[in-house]
Amino acid sequence: MPEGPEIRRAADKISKVLIGEEIIESNFYYERIKEKEEIVKNQNIKDITTRGKAMLIRFKNNWSMYSHNQLYGRWTVNLNTTKVKSRRALRVVFTTNKHAVRLWSATDIDLIPTDEENEHSFLKKIGPDVLSESCSLDLIEERLTSTSFHKKKASTLMLDQAFFAGLGNYLRSEILFDAKIHPDDRPFDLDKTKITQWAKSIKNISQLAYKTGGFTVSKSLADRNKENGEPRRSYRHAVFMRHQYECLNCKDRIERKWYGKRKVDYCPSCQIQRGKIKPTK
Repeated sequence: MPEGPEIRRAADKISKVLIGEEIIESNFYYERIKEKEEIVKNQNIKDITTRGKAMLIRFKNNWSMYSHNQLYGRWTVNLNTTKVKSRRALRVVFTTNKHAVRLWSATDIDLIPTDEENEHSFLKKIGPDVLSESCSLDLIEERLTSTSFHKKKASTLMLDQAFFAGLGNYLRSEILFDAKIHPDDRPFDLDKTKITQWAKSIKNISQLAYKTGGFTVSKSLADRNKENGEPRRSYRHAVFMRHQYECLNCKDRIERKWYGKRKVDYCPSCQIQRGKIKPTK
């Protein structure tokens, strides 16, 4: 599933060809929004923003299109003269004098008044967007130590969209490695120094992934891993999808833990568990 950085980059990409341009045609093929499509059909677009893994396209008539890509959704941008062939299900098309912007295969799309965005069933439940400028280190530390979250395992907390919106599976492994936090530790188990480092890693790794298109290590490290024969899914990360490779810091072997059906890759030497959760009686 695309995570916050990927959705933010998609929003940037389509903003460049839609904002300030006349929409000469828009078509909505997703059944859930068919009955409302006339409200926004051929409306020009005012701005495009993201809230975690959700995108909001705001029209000049004060309506918004909410979309969440889920596992298979994808945005594409082509010249409007390009013939596109795809086996994906086409959901939405915006056409300008030069470009065609298409949303494919997404299964969570809605049309809502812009002033009611915060009441949307998904948006009202999520926490602050980790990539937002308003998401400060102080705010992250405050939420890490709040009674709502401080007794949750790191492995659980990093996927909790009520904690922060936009974090996902690869960011979870990479953030915890960067902060040297064991997946089973809780904020409650850690001192302030570790909490501060965790907060910095949440912000810094998310921003790095946004700037680099999903890379969470430096270009030099990625190039070195690539030269060592690692595939792209692993060489662009420090631990995620590097199960059984050497840790970049200590040379120990990266290990993998499963939580439900989702994996966390981590270094057992760099990420030593500090707290032990007592069994409930």
